[in-house]
Amino acid sequence: MASELAFRDVSRSFGAVKALDGVTFSVAEGEIHALIGENGAGKSTLLKILAGIVQPERGQLFWRGEPLVCSSPRQALERGIGMVYQEMLAFPNLTVAGNIFAGREITKTGGRLDERAMHARTKALLDELHIPVSPDTPMEQLPAALSQLVQVARALAFDCKVLVLDEPTTSLTDVEVDHLFREVRALKARGMTVLFVSHRIPEVFRLCDRITVMRDGKYAGTFDRETTTPDTVVRAMVGRTPPPRLTPAGSAHVQAPVRLEVRGLGKRGRFSDVSLAVRKGEVVALFGLVGSGRSDVLEAIFGTRPADTGTVEVDGAAVRLNSARAAAQAGLSLVPEDRQRQGLCFALSQRDNIAIPRAEKIGAARVNRLEETSVCDAQRQGLNIKTPSLDSTPDTLSGGNQQKVVAAKWLATSPKVLLLDEPTKGVDVGAKFEIHGIIRREVDAGMACLMVSSDLPEVLALADRILVMREGRLQGELAGATATDDAVMRLATHEATA
Repeated sequence: MASELAFRDVSRSFGAVKALDGVTFSVAEGEIHALIGENGAGKSTLLKILAGIVQPERGQLFWRGEPLVCSSPRQALERGIGMVYQEMLAFPNLTVAGNIFAGREITKTGGRLDERAMHARTKALLDELHIPVSPDTPMEQLPAALSQLVQVARALAFDCKVLVLDEPTTSLTDVEVDHLFREVRALKARGMTVLFVSHRIPEVFRLCDRITVMRDGKYAGTFDRETTTPDTVVRAMVGRTPPPRLTPAGSAHVQAPVRLEVRGLGKRGRFSDVSLAVRKGEVVALFGLVGSGRSDVLEAIFGTRPADTGTVEVDGAAVRLNSARAAAQAGLSLVPEDRQRQGLCFALSQRDNIAIPRAEKIGAARVNRLEETSVCDAQRQGLNIKTPSLDSTPDTLSGGNQQKVVAAKWLATSPKVLLLDEPTKGVDVGAKFEIHGIIRREVDAGMACLMVSSDLPEVLALADRILVMREGRLQGELAGATATDDAVMRLATHEATA
């Protein structure tokens, strides 16, 4: 049919890497269509072609039966393609109105800005999307959910016909996701075509009409939501039946020595009186809702945001932690929540990202390239990092492989304790299984792991014990082998009972 967005035999390579190989599928006009696949499946390259950032080597795009050729993001916007990216492209120092019209300002005769017209148009868009802010509000004051909706408003300001949402819910709470989905459904009701890219299978089945799967740069199938199952979609994504969830070891490590012990840890305004222990060969999950203080506890243990009170011991020895170097020297490592801003240096190669923490820990005065290469190659192989070369920068990697590089740089320091903050945030199902396997492998080799995760199924799959936080305090402990969703959420949302 002509009333659709169509990809026909689209192919693109980057050097020896075939990012897209003859991709053909269609998105019906006025539907919410999911595009999913593992990291490295080709989704990002396809979106870049749609946005005019990259040109296909072969094949073509069509909109309503006519060829769709976009040589730049501006041209894509002019052709009615609105993009809302996972990493929000906002100007924090500008107002909401300034962000919506950035690069496409409304002007008066003589080239002067028509501030009144932009303010009025912004107000109308904000009201339409039920965004409770003023056009004059600075972007830096908005929470993530409203910032996402402002990006949607920008697309609507230019009369877009196709709205692309690239992982829009990664940093949102459940309530914020509900708001976003309500507005997306309202746009669909008005005839908008929505291409929804996500790793979160439950969200895809909740929102989308049809689901297209990509695997290894190729089209793997399109499924109607009403007639397919999540397992079918996952099999199409990974090319195999997903492995069973890892079973927590439960009480197997009760007699093992304590590797990490925290007593009375507190930080004013964040959390107070946190005491916990993690044994050798054990995964302990620290679960809580947004704002419970769980990530703050990890950062205090690691010394990046030192606590006001309390003590930390590693293998029975008290440690004074006030820097990442001191933490690494004490045997601690931290894989942070935000790999883009906290975990990786994109100006350096993958090799340097992996090698530097180890060099800092051992106090190396000179770079031993032979030893460095050996260490980095061992991490690449051990974590199955899919990269053409460790000498390339991290931005050439998929999200899942970027996350593996963050883990590799700390595992290369041979830590005793691994601190993980949202270890599988923004990665696909296949990469998640791999990362879970890496965690369990390292723990089975004697490491202790303290993990923060918002993904409750992940917590139940990995944790030997689950500590639940609420409003900056520990509320209780559950055995991983017998814990249930209801029991964990009850502690996370209600006062602990004796």
